[in-house]
Amino acid sequence: MVSFSDLNWLAILVAAVAFFAAGALWYQPKILGNRWIKAAGVDPSKASPNPGIFIGTLVAYFVMAMVLAVIARGVGASSVGEGLVLGLLTGVAFVGAQAWVNAAFEGRSTDLVLVNGGLGILGHVIMAIIVTIWT
Repeated sequence: MVSFSDLNWLAILVAAVAFFAAGALWYQPKILGNRWIKAAGVDPSKASPNPGIFIGTLVAYFVMAMVLAVIARGVGASSVGEGLVLGLLTGVAFVGAQAWVNAAFEGRSTDLVLVNGGLGILGHVIMAIIVTIWT
């Protein structure tokens, strides 16, 4: 049975914030931001994201980190290597695959899959390592 009371909530919060920070860097214009703008068809002059988007993103990452912590505990993962494998498996299977499906149905480019899916995979790896080793 899943027990949420045994989870390390500080580790989950830190994992979510770490993913959020990775995304902030990932989408910087000099890193992959310009590539994302082009692939997503975003007009930077008209883009002004609602601050609520950032709160929602952090909440979503918190939920992801919580689920990763439950999975890590359930499979007995406790090392950096096991966290890395868990993050790669969940990142590729859940985020990368979904990014590809969405882009395929929307007629979007492979670049969009690589940018968005790549961040999701990286984020899962970061979060899984944190929640796995910080028990």
